Amino acid sequence: MTRVLGVHGVRNYKAVDVSPHHGSSRLRADWLAALGEAASSLDLETAYYADLLRGEKQSTELDDDELALVEQWARAWGIAPDGVQGRATGWLRWVCGQVAERTRQKPAVVEKTVKQFFPEVTRYFATGRPAVRERVRAHLLRHRPDVVVAHSLGSVVAYEALHELDGELDVDLLVTLGSPLALPNAVFHRLDPEPLQGLGTKPPNVRRWVNIADIGDFVAVPKGELARIFPGVEELPEISIAPLWPHSVLDYLRHPSVAKAVTTR
Repeated sequence: MTRVLGVHGVRNYKAVDVSPHHGSSRLRADWLAALGEAASSLDLETAYYADLLRGEKQSTELDDDELALVEQWARAWGIAPDGVQGRATGWLRWVCGQVAERTRQKPAVVEKTVKQFFPEVTRYFATGRPAVRERVRAHLLRHRPDVVVAHSLGSVVAYEALHELDGELDVDLLVTLGSPLALPNAVFHRLDPEPLQGLGTKPPNVRRWVNIADIGDFVAVPKGELARIFPGVEELPEISIAPLWPHSVLDYLRHPSVAKAVTTR
C-alpha cells in the first residue's frame, strides 16, 4: 500500500481533541471518508498540530499584525486598500467584498475565512513554527510516507519540514491543495529556507510536487504563480470543488482529480 501523510490547514482545532493523537485520529477518519474508494490503496496517517496554534483571545476581531497580512493578501488580488481609511471592521469588510467579487463568493464567507486563516498564519510565523514543525517532522519520520498531502497552511509547514529532513527522508510525491505558499510578504518572503532571487526551492528530497487549487479559492493566491516561483512544480488546471466554500480540504479530497493525483506517483 502507498503510505500517505496528510498535513492539515487552518480551522482544525476541536475542543474534543484531548490529545494530538485524538486529533490525528479524527482527521484521519475524515480524510479517508472524503477520499472514498481511492483510500482503499492507501495507508493514510494525518499530522495534527492545530492545538499548537490555538489562540487565547475570544474576540473575532483581527489585531494589527493580522490585518497587515490581510493587506498583503488583498494586494496579491490586485486590490489597493489605501483609499479606505484605517483598518477597522469596515476596512476588512470592504477588502473581503472586493475579493468576493473577483471569486464570485459571498462576502460573508470570505470574511469568515479571513478571520480564521490569518490569525493562525500569524501565530505560526510569530511563535508557533518550531513546535509545529517538530510535530510534523516527527510524523514524517515515523510514518515515512511515499506521498505527502498538505492543505492550506499545512503546505507551508510541510514545505519547511521536508526541507529540514533532506538527507533523512525521501518522498515520491508532494501534493499541495489550496496553498498560500506564493503569497508575497505574508507567506512567501517569510519561508525557511528563504527564497533566493525571487524563487522558492522544491525540497530536494521530493521527487514530484503537484499543486492543485480551486478556481475560487481565495487563499491560494496569486493565481497561477506557485509553479512559476517554485521551479519544478506541476500546476494542475484549476478545478471547482465547492460553490459555497472553495477552500475545504474534504471537498478537495472528494474531487476526482485530487484522488487521482494522490494515488498516482
